[in-house]
This record gives sequence, structure tokens and C-alpha cells, in this order.
Amino acid sequence: MRVTLRDVYTLVMEMRTVLEKLNQNLPTTAERLEKHEEETKEQIADLETRLRKVEARMWQILGIAGFLAAAMPIVLRLLP
Repeated sequence: MRVTLRDVYTLVMEMRTVLEKLNQNLPTTAERLEKHEEETKEQIADLETRLRKVEARMWQILGIAGFLAAAMPIVLRLLP
């Protein structure tokens, strides 16, 4: 098999075309990545807020359950 300079030149020109296309798409890809990163940060912040509310509600429920468990013997003594 013989590779000539013409073959190398043809391949280099094809690579150049592909690289130019990639270079043109790069700014839009970078913008999309930045936009996606911002959306992801907002979603994580929202999920974190929701999780904190659920945790607070769980502690309230556990506190009420503990109080009821402690008060139950007293209530049962008062019943006839």
C-alpha cells in the first residue's frame, strides 16, 4: 500500500472541516452546559428546602408521639 502526500492532504482537509464544525458548535454547547448547571443548582436547592421541611415535620410527629406515650399512663388512670 502506498500513501501519497495527496492522500494525507485530503485527510487533513477533512479533519479541518470537522474541527471547524465542532468549533462553531462549541459556544452553544458551553452555553447549554452553563444553563444546565444553573437549573441543576436550582433543583438541588429546592429539593434541599423540601427535605428540611420533611425533617422538621418528622421531629414534630416524633415529639407528639413521645408526649402521648408518656401521658398515656396518666390518662388511663383517670378513666373509670
